[in-house]
Amino acid sequence: MKQHPFSLYDFIGYFIPGAASIYLIQIVNTIKKSNCIDLNVILTSFPSVKTEGILIFLIFSYVLGHLLSYISSITIEKYAVWKYGYPSKYLLDINTNKYWTGAKKFHSIFWRICLIFLLLPTVILDFILGHYFGFKIFYSSKLDPMLIKLIKFKINCLAIKIGINPKNGFENGEANKSDFNRIILHYTYENSKNHQSKLSNYVSIYGFLRTFTLITNVLFWYFIFHTLFYGTFDLSSNLTIIGISIVSYLFFMSFMKFYRRYTLEGLMILSIDKEI
Repeated sequence: MKQHPFSLYDFIGYFIPGAASIYLIQIVNTIKKSNCIDLNVILTSFPSVKTEGILIFLIFSYVLGHLLSYISSITIEKYAVWKYGYPSKYLLDINTNKYWTGAKKFHSIFWRICLIFLLLPTVILDFILGHYFGFKIFYSSKLDPMLIKLIKFKINCLAIKIGINPKNGFENGEANKSDFNRIILHYTYENSKNHQSKLSNYVSIYGFLRTFTLITNVLFWYFIFHTLFYGTFDLSSNLTIIGISIVSYLFFMSFMKFYRRYTLEGLMILSIDKEI
């Protein structure tokens, strides 16, 4: 597939989150100066970008987007994997370690504790809405038994085709412990030209949503500290904190949805491949 110097993934995954973060910093500074949340004041505070400053703005937004994307991959995505497992696992009803049972060493436990505090609004709503109200069914449900059986059979066939001993397949449970989905995605991407753009778009979207989940969690903590420092425990501040918390969870749900859909796309391409 022809590669472009600036793809849709770059625009959605890096530039937009970076540019949005720059404007959010401007909004935060305006709120800090005015000591209130006034939409009219915020809108009039945005400076006009001159022609010579556009290139600098584009570069800075793109670089910042890369940084935020990486941080979100080691925070938001790590939390999702530790909490629910990889989509390739729970889609096929493969048991994985839970959030705490997978922590064997001190640094692993410490990192998990840090993530809970950093992603507090998302974690709380994921616990309340995801578990007690069953929202997790929208983004972490398994496939039906027939599809699970078919996909596992196809994975074993693919393993044999590329020279892996069938004894290491699902029948003996060895594949359950491996990163088999990486092989599947590479195979399906190379052998299904009609689905390449779709897979790339899913990567762009789930990376975009993952980054915005991180941004909203950081915003939550800013408004928490702002409220505590200035003592502005009014209705507007409280509603802002609640609203940001809800938005953070909505972004997390959307990220999980497309992360699951990206993985499912590869599994379904494999399941209908006549060469396997």
